[in-house]
Amino acid sequence: MSVAGKTVGDCEELLAEWHFERNSPLDPFQITAGSNKKVWWRCSTGHEFQKSPNGRTNNHRATGGVGQCPYCYQNSLKGRSYWSWEKIVSVAMGIVEEQGALPPAAWFQASGYAMLVNHVYEDGKTWGDLRQACGSFDTSSFVPSRCGLRWRSHPEASLSNFLFARGIRHDKGRKYPDAYAAFSGKTYGYYDLLFYDKTGRFIDVEIWGDKPNGHNEAIYAKVRETKERFNLGRSDFLGIHYSDCRSDVSLSKILERYIGIIEPSVFEQPQDRFLETTHWSNADELLDTCRQIAAQQPDGKFPAEDWLRKRGKWAHREGPAYNTLSVYIKLWIGGIRKVRQLLGQEEHSTIQWDRGMALRELKAWYDTYGKSPGAVRRDVDRGVYQVAPDEIKRGSRIAMAIDKYAGGIITACAALGIKPSRKSPKQEQGKQ
Repeated sequence: MSVAGKTVGDCEELLAEWHFERNSPLDPFQITAGSNKKVWWRCSTGHEFQKSPNGRTNNHRATGGVGQCPYCYQNSLKGRSYWSWEKIVSVAMGIVEEQGALPPAAWFQASGYAMLVNHVYEDGKTWGDLRQACGSFDTSSFVPSRCGLRWRSHPEASLSNFLFARGIRHDKGRKYPDAYAAFSGKTYGYYDLLFYDKTGRFIDVEIWGDKPNGHNEAIYAKVRETKERFNLGRSDFLGIHYSDCRSDVSLSKILERYIGIIEPSVFEQPQDRFLETTHWSNADELLDTCRQIAAQQPDGKFPAEDWLRKRGKWAHREGPAYNTLSVYIKLWIGGIRKVRQLLGQEEHSTIQWDRGMALRELKAWYDTYGKSPGAVRRDVDRGVYQVAPDEIKRGSRIAMAIDKYAGGIITACAALGIKPSRKSPKQEQGKQ
């Protein structure tokens, strides 16, 4: 794959396996994709290894891929005899019968079939090939947007969602005029999308990629150059790079001269108000996967990032790591906290501390125990009375937040009008 002018952050396959913890404070958007500096990677199954970005791309430019994790590669050789294409199709057909349609690859990874997914691509196949073999297209790679149309790519769906949320009429792109065939030597061509500007004129849109849908990069660059020349000088034509379709801010700037600045006002799904409009379609798929993962947990709660990435106490848990999912949760939804909010599990997220929150938590603590967290901990250590270990931990977090955001316990108590007592409510009750 050509990495000229790109950073690791610009290459989705590299970014998905970037080891943020071990590479800290390096920024993947500051490291060139052709760098020979060795950095750490963590694959989707949790293997950690060192290799330069250039070392992962240099030998794969003909295919447009990146070098595989060395451990996964060795495992794939061991498992290749088992995961033949016939076996993959057979297992997938069983899933289709159970689920009613072939789920996306993320579902298979979340359900213990990560090796099946790996071998689909190692055999040179695509998920589309598997759909074709299973005769299941209900959840095909066409991406739906809120207007009800299905698009060939996520950037197209993102642009559609942006326009839909602002009440801008738009539709799938029309066919290029007949003159394009003579100009380009191609039989025909289609614009990606059209929308109506504030004067009622429709604007033809091409969303430029770098190598979309697996096409040869050099061939695509020639097609793009031809289309740009054909549309040169047209005020009713707009070319947009696919990366700009990921951001409401970028699209607002690009489209301002056509539609003005319009705040989103049309919402179809409960989560729509809480996400960027350009993220809606991507977030829909992610949330479906997150619901499945949450349902598999003993308590039904969506797990923390260290569980997803198999870190810390979860380093040896069973099942695959979800490094790619973790990256996309940050990119499209805004993090684990937002996922839990959208799944109706906000109460399971940790508190975001500031001065107001620290004071409110301290007030609630005093209402329960009648003394500071430190005093309660000392009483527990002396065996005066028992408090659950989780409560002691909560008290420690409150104390640290008070020191950091409220100037310490004395200042915080003064702000709350609390006169610290040396006795707990239980001890006060015992005197009566």
